[in-house]
Amino acid sequence: MSTAVSAPAATDVGAACATALQGPYCHHCGEKRLDHHDYHFGHFLEHAIDTATHFDVKVVKGAWSLLRRPGLMTREVLAGRRVPWPKPLQLFLIVNLLFVFAAHKLKLQIFNTPWHYHLDNWYGRWAFGRMQGLAERRGTTVAQLAEQFNASANVLSKTLIFAFIPLLALLLTALFWRQRRYYLEHVVTATHLISQILLVELVMIAPGTALIWLINQLSSQPLGFGNRDLVATTIITLGITVWSALLLRRTYGGGAVAAAARGLAVGIGFFWLLINVYRLLLFLVAYWLL
Repeated sequence: MSTAVSAPAATDVGAACATALQGPYCHHCGEKRLDHHDYHFGHFLEHAIDTATHFDVKVVKGAWSLLRRPGLMTREVLAGRRVPWPKPLQLFLIVNLLFVFAAHKLKLQIFNTPWHYHLDNWYGRWAFGRMQGLAERRGTTVAQLAEQFNASANVLSKTLIFAFIPLLALLLTALFWRQRRYYLEHVVTATHLISQILLVELVMIAPGTALIWLINQLSSQPLGFGNRDLVATTIITLGITVWSALLLRRTYGGGAVAAAARGLAVGIGFFWLLINVYRLLLFLVAYWLL
């Protein structure tokens, strides 16, 4: 003879704190009052599908908002209206994944920095000394170490983009120091900002490529690598400046001129951080992993 095991009965107190319930959720601990429906397999599938669907919709909505109405999502999240929007870090991870995939397909080298680029940076002599010393200790050459370094840097460049969040948050703290906001508020904005920057870089590929093609058609000599890189960087910087200005104005307020100046500071500041801080960090981590 078998005995059926029944699901736990509905309770009138919170499961975590034993506080008397006044509705389906405990006002003290937030736990939901369970009933038999919560233990049905169909309810489990329904909840799983609903969660996955809302996750996708929220991420797409958030990414589109960064381009279509910059700053709206950030302002709403900082004001406490977070339910309609994806979590900032969640959005960044998805956008970063999209950017990495597109960069691989289009062979973009915005964040990936091979060894020879580090030699031309402000820490180049020091970096070469570290690599030369390591090569001597291992009985190999700097050129052979550079091959290992480049392979490691290629992988790390996809994950170290995360470092821009605290760096941009520090920049925002300086730009809006009069507002006396919490640093974590700037972290939220910076997370949206770096997500927006990655999307803008993808959006500006087409006009940048078209402009380079037009210049080559009109000039007697095609642009060299250095000049092509300069044109592309200028186009991307302008795009970042415009979108950042819109995001910051809608988020923090202020006039159009002030927003434009701050947007330009973000555009220039992003590339300054990329060259002077991010690349140093990339070198240190890649060197440590050799």
